[in-house]
Amino acid sequence: MARRLTRNTLRAWGLAPLAEDAEIIVGEFVANAVTHGAPPAREDAPHREVLSLHLIRQPTEVICAVLDSSKIPPAPTPGPLGAEQEAGRGLDTVSMLSNAWGWSPVAAGCKAVWAILFCV
Repeated sequence: MARRLTRNTLRAWGLAPLAEDAEIIVGEFVANAVTHGAPPAREDAPHREVLSLHLIRQPTEVICAVLDSSKIPPAPTPGPLGAEQEAGRGLDTVSMLSNAWGWSPVAAGCKAVWAILFCV
């Protein structure tokens, strides 16, 4: 759903040339948030999981951000690459497709992982 929403939103904004790259980036961010973003719930301490997608259109750029509910956010970093490795290339792909990317802590102990795509 996040990939489709991203593609459709960028096309509606008249930014179809960026849609494929943004869709791939958002897919990686959402997959990482689901896999690594929040600790597993415990029966004695259930928590509210947060996962949200934000697409922000600026005059010269689009910001794609995914927020997750990790309490102590580890810095997202590309994994070591091996020829036989099946996973771990996502953030390298994000780095290649975006003009800049990173992460920021946000309110309530959550973090945002974001990427910027220039549109001029």
